[in-house]
Formats: sequence, structure tokens, C-alpha cells
Amino acid sequence: MSVWRLQALFHNFKAILELNNTALAGMAEMEQALGGEYIFDRPFLESSVRRVSSLVHHAVYCLNALTGNAYVPLYDRYQDILAVLDAILAGGNSGRAGAPVLALEDIGWELEPLVGIEAVCLAELGRHAGVRAARGAVLTTVGVDALLGRVGTPVETSAARETAESSLAAALQAMGEERSVLLVAGVRAGGDFVEDVGDLPGDLFAFEADHGPEGSLPAALELVRRIEREARACPGPLAVLVLSVPTADVSGAVRTRAQDEPEMLHVEARQTGAGNDAFFLRRVHPFDMVRSEITPRQGGRRFADGRRATDAVSRSMGRGSALIPLSALKSLAETAMTLERMLGVPVEAQWREAAGEACVICRVSPRPVRLEAPSDGELAEEMARATVLARGGQLVQSGVAAGLAVHVREDTAPADFPLGAVAVARTASPRLTPVLRMASAVVTEYGTAAGHLATVARELRLPAVFGLADATRLIPDGRSVTVDAGEGVVYDGVLDSLLRHGAAGDLSPTDPEYRTLRRLLRFIMPLHLVNPAAPGFSVQGCRTMHDILHFCHDRAVDELAHFQERRPGLGAIRSRRLHAGVPLDMRVLDVGGGVDPAAGDEVGVDDVRSVPFEIFLRGLNRPAAWDDGASALGLGDIMANMPRTMGMLEGGTEAQGASLAVAGADYLNLSLRMGYHFSVVDAYLGPEQSRNYVYFRFAGGLAAGKRRERRARFIALVLERMDFLVTREADLVVGRLKLAEDYSLRVALETLGALTAYCRQMDTVMGDEGDVGRILDDFSARFMPPPVSDEPVETAEATT
Repeated sequence: MSVWRLQALFHNFKAILELNNTALAGMAEMEQALGGEYIFDRPFLESSVRRVSSLVHHAVYCLNALTGNAYVPLYDRYQDILAVLDAILAGGNSGRAGAPVLALEDIGWELEPLVGIEAVCLAELGRHAGVRAARGAVLTTVGVDALLGRVGTPVETSAARETAESSLAAALQAMGEERSVLLVAGVRAGGDFVEDVGDLPGDLFAFEADHGPEGSLPAALELVRRIEREARACPGPLAVLVLSVPTADVSGAVRTRAQDEPEMLHVEARQTGAGNDAFFLRRVHPFDMVRSEITPRQGGRRFADGRRATDAVSRSMGRGSALIPLSALKSLAETAMTLERMLGVPVEAQWREAAGEACVICRVSPRPVRLEAPSDGELAEEMARATVLARGGQLVQSGVAAGLAVHVREDTAPADFPLGAVAVARTASPRLTPVLRMASAVVTEYGTAAGHLATVARELRLPAVFGLADATRLIPDGRSVTVDAGEGVVYDGVLDSLLRHGAAGDLSPTDPEYRTLRRLLRFIMPLHLVNPAAPGFSVQGCRTMHDILHFCHDRAVDELAHFQERRPGLGAIRSRRLHAGVPLDMRVLDVGGGVDPAAGDEVGVDDVRSVPFEIFLRGLNRPAAWDDGASALGLGDIMANMPRTMGMLEGGTEAQGASLAVAGADYLNLSLRMGYHFSVVDAYLGPEQSRNYVYFRFAGGLAAGKRRERRARFIALVLERMDFLVTREADLVVGRLKLAEDYSLRVALETLGALTAYCRQMDTVMGDEGDVGRILDDFSARFMPPPVSDEPVETAEATT
């Protein structure tokens, strides 16, 4: 292989990175429009889709140029996704447009024209931990037309009708549950969202039905006939919700804004023969009760939970005569506020409670209420008294929300996070997605508006600010706060006027352009390919433009990380010896800006100009990392590895090999051979932070298998502490770090340099399991910064 071939590979790789940057910037612009950062129109949507699509297509071309056309089928996936985007822009349906019946769990925002907004809300609600929503299915607008014989030629009509009928019958047969009934409702779909007060979208028809005998096809077909009759009498387009709901002991409705007191949340509960109760709660977490109106009931009455009013529920309190307990009220309030964020307007949700079970949300409808924004004087007075806890960061999703601040980590269990609280995290890790589904706002110290978590926040319409420095220190855990994401400010306490001001001024998600953009982004921005080691990380697994970009990037990194193995002709390339200042035989190949142009055939550390290489060498040269420990190698270790040892010894210098660094100004590919282990560092630190990454691979060792595995576990733990995505198999460790702050990437690279020296013979001394933790603690104390540092990191630029 000649140098120009290698440079061509590298240039294709850089082109992919640059295309990623530009395409992601375009996607971010579309998401920022969705997040309320600025107003947009239809030409903006069309030009944005064209620009992003063209860049993604170019990235696919470069990947195939880099890999020798190893991913030609990726062109087909690209064309499939582009066809969906074109269909959405043309105002048509897409993706699963042909499906006559869809289960709720398969429905997303992109399918709203087919199923109606209520089905989308119930489906999204079903994905929230801690929330119970009715299960069921939807006969789509396509399914209704098919059932009514409104499609195509007579032959096509007959086939479509048969498919719709059998699909709906099968769905009905599968929905039989004990203590439940079927709730059937015809709802509007495919038209404009009606928002004006007094003109609410409502049911075109609705009825309840028994399930019938379990799995009974005749009963299901009879119900299909009734649905057909009801639908035929209604104007289109319509979809039909079929829900399995509890046979309720207590039921009611929760409204995020009470009709006459919109500053409060209203819960209504009713039970046959027991009258109605009304409860008014604050609209922010923890949803304190403001007042209640409880109907007097006869003494000795036994309620749905089996208790009487005088039964003790704690040492000092009786059950009381309210139809539902306070905990259920707060749960309903939290759920309703989640729905309001998704819809962007106040909502009413109908619920049912079976004895001894949680409330189930059965129906959802927008309930617009005219709100009076606070006067300028009110707002100014409140702002003058407000205390700012933190300010700064990057807007991800506009909006104002309040609640208790709760510090979260990647390993925070969603069940431990209070629904409706404000999540405060150090990094915007995708692993926080389950927590976001339960939060009212999110603030992170690190992360960008182009990351996966930012996409999730926008999808949920969750006020979000990323990159707010020192957020975890400035926003105490457990403090009641108000987040104004648009201004990038977190205030102490709940600011009611600011909350009302934010609710009045937000972009409405009911606008046609907003809904089109939201559907487009479902096929552009979500990142489904997260774990390169997962079976689904493939061409066929690409479902969005972002997936394709990420796939191109990952495969390009993999290609360069292995290029020495896949292109053995590299030995013919002229490289220069590097005097690294440590006992390593290392050579460097400059692919552009990696080494001082004035350097001779042999270069020193001071001649290195590659930013990632310079940072790595700084860690590698730390004297403490080269402290020699006593080797505890036994005869068994020697014998167990004798074949490998002899193979390496007999393999000549090429097999043992010098370490080789392929270095550019902002790129490093380093293949390190240190005795009996082999590692690869592949890193890019360019000006576009969103595309920077560090890849690390380690394998090998002289000691017996158990000891090598312990060292591998130790290395994996070090990587995980630096937020790498880590996979390990025996003594092979692979770590990837991307979508991280520049600070974190630089710290990771320098730490990898120290780790490379520190662990070079570590397998020989890891005699028992306790050594893993002991050595990890020692390395962490000596070479790793604390988890959250107020001190600026010494960078290559700062020292040169």
C-alpha cells in the first residue's frame, strides 16, 4: 500500500466526519425549530429535508469508498427512508400507511394522521414507567375505508375488506381480560387539530361491549359488524379506538386546568350510589392539595379498597371518606401533566380504578382553556424577588416547568425517580431516557443539542437545558426549582407568574407545520443504533437518517481501527521513529499536520502536533505510571502461554512489531504492542465537538486466563468510570466514548496514556479477585480526576 492510498482512506474518513457534522447541524436546526427556538414555515421543512438527505447520501458514498463497497445495501435503506420523508412532505401517510389495524404499543407520533391524536397520546403514555394506560388497538383510517369498501377496484376492495375484517377480529380476540370491558370509540383522524375553545374534537360514536367468550371468533366478528355500522354513519376520515378498560369501582376525570380556576389541577371521582368528589391540586410537583369537596357518606360504608372511613391507615390517621386516596390523586396529576406536555394544551383524561389496583387512563382529549397571562407588573415583581441558582447552557427544548430537583445518574432506576420532578444530571447520557419520560424538566452539565437525549427531550416536549456548568453543584438535590429553558435559567422555588407566562407564550404543537415537522423528525433524528455490539447494529437496522449517519461513522472508525490488519501492505509505508521518552519502540506516520514539518527522520515528543496524540503521550509519559511492581507470575502462567509466547518470539520483529501511530492534526490511530498485550487507540478531536470520539481496544497478556480476565475487568471498570460504552469478552475490552464534552474526551485520552503504561504487566500480579478492586482504587486515586471537577483541565493547547 502506498502513502497516497492511506491518505485517501483518511480523507474519506474525514469527509464522513465533516458530513456528519453538517448533517447533524441541519438536523439540530430542525429540532431547534421544533423546540421552539424560532418560527418556521413549509419551505423551511422542504429545504431542510433536501439538505440533510443529500449529506447522508454523500456519507454512504464515502463509507463505501473507504471500505471497498462493503456496504452497498445501505443505499437502499437510504432510499427507503427518503421515500417516507417525501410522502410526509406531500401530505400523505407513510411507513405503515397500509396497516388496517395497529396495536397501541406500535403507534408513534408519525402515525397520527392514521390513528388520531388520542391514540398517539395513549400509546406514548403506555411507554412511561409508573403510568397505567388502557391497552388496545386502532382501526386506522385506512382500515375504516377498507372495512367500508371505499378503496380501489372491486377486487381490491374485497381483498382489503377481508384483511381489515380479519385483522380487527384477531385484535379483538386477543384483548380479553378478566374484570374488563371493551370500550369502542370512533375518533377524528387525518384532519386538522381543532384547538379553539368550544369546538373540541369529540367522539363520533362510542359504546361499551363485553369481551364475549374468550377467544370467540363469532363474538369478535359480531363486534366488527357493529363497528362497521357505526362507522358508516359517520363522516370521514375517522379511526376507531378499541380499548380494554377495567370494570370500574370508581371512575372520574382529571383536568390539568380546572374550568373556572385554571391555575389549579382538578380531579373528579365518582362511584355509583356514592356521589362525586372534587379535588383541586397545585399544577407542579409534588402536586400539593389545595382544597377538596367530598360528598358526605353514611357511616360504616365500605369503599372500593375494602376499608371503612374510620379504618386506620397510619398511627394517627384514618382512611377518611374520600373515594380515592391522596397517593392516587397525585399519580393522576403527574400523569395528566405528562399528557399536557405531550399535547401542548391542557387536557382531560378519563380514568377508572378497579378495587385494589392503580388507576388506568382510558381516554384523553384536549381541553383548551383561555389563560390570562400575568401582567408585566406581576412578572417583573416576581422576577425581581427571584433567586437564580444557575444560568447558562444550551437550549434543547423551550418551556417553563417547576418541581423538586432530583440528581440522577446513568444507573438511576426509573422507579426511584419521582414522576414530575426536575432531573439534574452530569452528562446527557442516552441511558437517562427512561428517567426523562418521568421528568418535568431536565438540566445537565454536559451534552449537546445534537445528542440522542436532546432528541428525546424534544419528542417529549420536556423543557431542557444541556451544558449548564456546575449544574449538580448549583442546583441542590431536593430543592424546589423553576426551570426557564428558553432563558437558560434555574430559579430557586416555584415561580407561578413565570409558569403562567411560559404556558401562554409557547409554540403550539397543534400547528400543521409543527405536526409535519414532528413526523419528519421521527424518520430523521432518532438514533436506534446505540450499541455496535448488538445484533441489530446493521444496515437493515437503520431506520432513520441519523441511524445511517451513525452507522457510517462507526463503520468508518472500525475500518481505520483495523486498517493495519486488513491492509498488511502498510509495512512498505515510510514512517519515522518516535522517541517517546518511554521504553517503547514507536513509529509515527504523518497524514497531515500530525508532526512538525521541520522535524527530521526521527522525531521527539515535542515534534508531535497531533492534538489527540499529544494528549495521549502526556499520560503515557507520567513517571508514576511506569512504577515497576513485583511480578507474581507462576510456572502455570508460563506453561499455559508457552505456545503463544513461542509463537510471538518466533514471529520475528514484524509479528512483535513496533507500535505505529497514524497521526493527523486532529486524528490519531495508535496500534500499541507492549510485550504480550495489544491495544488500539483511535481518536478524533476536531473543532466540531459533536463528532469527536475516543475508541479503545485492548487484548492479550502473558498470565493465565483468569489473571488476564481480571486485568480486562480492571480496564473495563476504568473505562466505565470515564463514561465509555464498554463491552468485554474474556481478555478483550472495547470502549467507545462519544457525544461527550471536550473536557471528558481529553481527560479520557490522557488517562488512557497512563493506563497503557500502568497495566502493562498488571495481569501477572492479579492473583485473586480482590486485586481488581484494590488496583482500581489505586489507579483511580493516582491518575483519574474526581467525578466532578471545578478545576480546568490542563490541555495540550494550554501548555503549548
